[in-house]
Amino acid sequence: MPRSMFYSANLTASTKTANILSGDVNEFVPYDATVTIYAVSSAIGIKLSAFADSDLLIDDKEIPYIGTTLDTSAHFVDQFSVSGGTRLALYLRETAAAATTDVYTAVDIQPE
Repeated sequence: MPRSMFYSANLTASTKTANILSGDVNEFVPYDATVTIYAVSSAIGIKLSAFADSDLLIDDKEIPYIGTTLDTSAHFVDQFSVSGGTRLALYLRETAAAATTDVYTAVDIQPE
């Protein structure tokens, strides 16, 4: 099961990131799979959006976990199925006007 892990340091206040999966091995899913997303941030006010091709799967969902270490047994955000060849996109948005937020995310791809 491929896992991609990301660390986003110091998100700019009141902005949205580019696709954090861009250029990653998991950006294009090579087979029918279940995708699981985990996330934790060091402060409140971080929202996450996920797309599979043009389908919006997670719409500006608040990351409910606060911390500095990602634990995939505790920081589950969402899970969904996709077809082979699907392009995944994952975006973070800072809403609390604080520019010192650290965010840790992980994406697991499990073949179906």
